[in-house]
Amino acid sequence: MEFTIYANIAITLGFLAFAALCIYLIFAISKLRESLNKTQENIDDISRSAVPLFENLNAITDKVKNISENVDEEITILKSSVESIREVTDDILSFEKKIHREIEGPVMEAFSFVAALVKGVKAFVAKMKE
Repeated sequence: MEFTIYANIAITLGFLAFAALCIYLIFAISKLRESLNKTQENIDDISRSAVPLFENLNAITDKVKNISENVDEEITILKSSVESIREVTDDILSFEKKIHREIEGPVMEAFSFVAALVKGVKAFVAKMKE
């Protein structure tokens, strides 16, 4: 009989422990549910905030793409302008060399002629003074 009393006490304590465990699990599951609800709310807030952010990011990406295309076009125009300036400069240099070659000879002959004429006049004046 004693054994049955101890067994009944042990069974009762087991049921009480099981009931306490169930009550603890109910509270723990309730807290877990609250935590999951808060997490879901945070995720919803992030989702709502992220949509405009991604739209702005899309707009910025499009603008950067347009700017880079415009820069590419401007660089192409600049390259062609620099090439045109280079060609004009080369043409001017070749024109200058051509003029230098064609004028140098006659100008030097003219200076030589004037110098000889001045020497002749000086010689004539010197002879006339004598």
